[in-house]
Amino acid sequence: MVTGEQNLELCRFPTLEEFKDAVFKLSGDSASGHDGFTGLFYQECWKSSGFFKSTRGVKQGDPLSPILFILSAELLSRSLNQLFEDKSFIGFGMPKWSGHLNHLAYVDDTIILASAHPTSLSKIIGILGRYEQISGQLINKAKSLYYMHANVAHDLCWSVGNITGFARGQFPFTYLGCPIFYTRRRNDYYDDLVKKVKAKLHSWKGKLLSFGGKATLIISVLQSMPVHLLSVLDPPNNILVHLHKIFARFFWSNKQEGRSRHWASWQNLCLPKDEGGLGFRSLHDVSKTLFAKL
Repeated sequence: MVTGEQNLELCRFPTLEEFKDAVFKLSGDSASGHDGFTGLFYQECWKSSGFFKSTRGVKQGDPLSPILFILSAELLSRSLNQLFEDKSFIGFGMPKWSGHLNHLAYVDDTIILASAHPTSLSKIIGILGRYEQISGQLINKAKSLYYMHANVAHDLCWSVGNITGFARGQFPFTYLGCPIFYTRRRNDYYDDLVKKVKAKLHSWKGKLLSFGGKATLIISVLQSMPVHLLSVLDPPNNILVHLHKIFARFFWSNKQEGRSRHWASWQNLCLPKDEGGLGFRSLHDVSKTLFAKL
């Protein structure tokens, strides 16, 4: 039976003296490890170990560049997660059945989820300040924004802006290609997706394509464009119907706009080939499948 104290002792990180004691107990002519060095090498070079001060950054394209960024991003992520160990910290309100979540990060785009509690906000800003000192990267406050519900009192919004030094942004905003909003689903929130599909069709305008070529482009290009958004959000039915109309118009006509005769409904075209269809995917089915994964 392992007690709590014994478990802490087993899990703790060894001290430098314990490392040194273990290294100098190694036999000098012992078999080399996976790195190719014997115990004698470490004993002779022990005094040379330590830290060095960097004098310049790595050049763009250097293999170390992405590794250094990942290390600094990991430092920020762990520091923000450690805030939950502080009993005085009040984080973003999450359902009881879900885990703690206070930030989302992808490359240099970071969203920090927080409450408007002044002390808690100050601790987050303190972590960001220490991150700037350690990594050498500076937060661009001119491009940084904070978002709050439209019904929040003006004094509270002013307090958050005063503590963070950020300007207030307005919902909806786009993060990693997805609209972020808190109100009901509106068709105009998905205008960017429709515009991207139409822009892709415009680039193909004037090209002589057979029905087989159009079917290939619809399956491999057009129907894959909404997948990223559908894996995160459940768009209104009108948006999916509108996209289906765009796909059908492209398939049956050589024109991007205008009327054309459709010899079969889109629903029939989405049937498997052995049932008389062309094997197109219905975005309604794709949305339901991806939404079930959430």
